[in-house]
Amino acid sequence: MKKLNLLCCLLLAFATQVFAGDLTPAQEKAQRALYAYLDKNKYNPEVDTDNSVCFRVGGILYWINIDEESPLLYTFHRKGFKVGTEESSFKRRPAIMAANEVNCKHNTIKLTVEEKKVEVIMQVYAAKTEDFTAVFNKYLKSFDKVDEDFKKAYSTALKAEKDAADRAEQEARKNLPPSVLRDHVAGISFRLLDADGKEKSAYDQPLRSFNARYIQARIEFNPWKEKDADFKLQLKVTRPDGNPIYLPGTKVTAEGDVTIQKSKKNQMIEINQFGTNKEGFWKAGEYKVELLEGGDVIYTTTFNIL
Repeated sequence: MKKLNLLCCLLLAFATQVFAGDLTPAQEKAQRALYAYLDKNKYNPEVDTDNSVCFRVGGILYWINIDEESPLLYTFHRKGFKVGTEESSFKRRPAIMAANEVNCKHNTIKLTVEEKKVEVIMQVYAAKTEDFTAVFNKYLKSFDKVDEDFKKAYSTALKAEKDAADRAEQEARKNLPPSVLRDHVAGISFRLLDADGKEKSAYDQPLRSFNARYIQARIEFNPWKEKDADFKLQLKVTRPDGNPIYLPGTKVTAEGDVTIQKSKKNQMIEINQFGTNKEGFWKAGEYKVELLEGGDVIYTTTFNIL
């Protein structure tokens, strides 16, 4: 019996420590009431080390902090949007434009673009927890709407940024001299490679998304009557959704230094592979390809991922 009583005391002490922390009595009472509401409604809440009450809805993390007194301030957080240069991240400039648009549209929820994320929060004053939980479902729906509006605004801003960059690139190309390789390309074929450079699908064979990792282009040149010449060739590949694939720090997808030899026959020249070992990077659809030399587009084609 003494052991049982000791265990009960330890559990009570632990529970008190988990809920209390640095909270005032009024904040602790509100935290407990909020936890009880979420637990009753099957949200499986937890109390974090910073005294926030955490839970998930549809796999999305939410957490609520309670501060101040008379009335209490409830700061309701939703997992933000990751900002960075990775394929899955949101780009900073269009994210800022999208956040500004959403902030103008929504009065209660505000988006703040930080270095590595877009923070999504709502702050509500309530005299008692029941005033907050009475409209809890409405708050969740508001977060869903903000998520939808941000992604839509981001897509629009990203397209506008891309269009502006394309226009600037086209204007810059107007002043470039035409490449001597214009009209010398007979065609381009593509094959699949793995991370070790081993061939997965041969040239001119179907490219399938399930085993697509790296792609290599082979360019066929018409007979070259001049003496041997060195060139820097670049590929710019655009996804079916209109977004280009770039090498880090460049505006091209792949490039390579090649030598075209004097010959009366067509010759095949390969350039560096492009892609990633990440599964799912290549989506099914038609990809637009531009071949450039000296900034001039000398050939355009497409390839399909099945």
